[in-house]
Amino acid sequence: MKYLVFETKKDASKKAYEILKQLINKNSTLGLATGSTPIDLYHEMIEDFKKGNFSYKNIKSYNLDEYVGINYDHPESYHKFMETNLFNHIDIDKNNTHIPNAGAKNLKQALEDYQNELNNTVIDVQILGVGSNGHIGFNEPGTSFETGVHVVDLKEETIKANSRFFDNNIDLVPKQAVTMGINDIMRAKHIILLAFGKEKKEAIKYLTSGDLIDENVPCTILKKHPSVYVFVDKEADYK
Repeated sequence: MKYLVFETKKDASKKAYEILKQLINKNSTLGLATGSTPIDLYHEMIEDFKKGNFSYKNIKSYNLDEYVGINYDHPESYHKFMETNLFNHIDIDKNNTHIPNAGAKNLKQALEDYQNELNNTVIDVQILGVGSNGHIGFNEPGTSFETGVHVVDLKEETIKANSRFFDNNIDLVPKQAVTMGINDIMRAKHIILLAFGKEKKEAIKYLTSGDLIDENVPCTILKKHPSVYVFVDKEADYK
């Protein structure tokens, strides 16, 4: 595990993109995350594409998760997030982008379909954030490390944290999400984890120090992964 601390989120994201470019080629498969954490990284990807330095025409992507119970056109759906913050600004073929179909009438079948897709691909680099409670994807504390694609009931602290995207109204935040399982995340060749802000400090401490590997702190499983890059700003640095 490589642990890198930067003065600002922007600085960390810039370096994360430099590492990302070293780990992929024009035919790679990316695992993508949503929320405020990766936005600066996506901005770096967009700017470098606009300069003609990288093409996403043959890149494939798989997203970690999607809310259950809101329309894909909702401004806070992760489908919409990816279009707004990345896909609409690069030359990626949207037929090569994959996001869990959390709005399917037959949700069980949709989960099986997404799992089958993941089982038949290799993600070269998985982008991750981490929750203040240590969740990765929407794999909340207590989730089995062996879990695949599944529906999760979001913890109260996760709902509260995400309420900032829903006019600070927790009643508007979906209470469930579909997520890749921890087992799916661990199958990626490389992982780039980003964490910014003082509320992430405790999770980063559990992740990067000591020997604890515990399902009650999901991110600690990453200690077993052979290639993890952790980028934090000074506020998230536990030292």
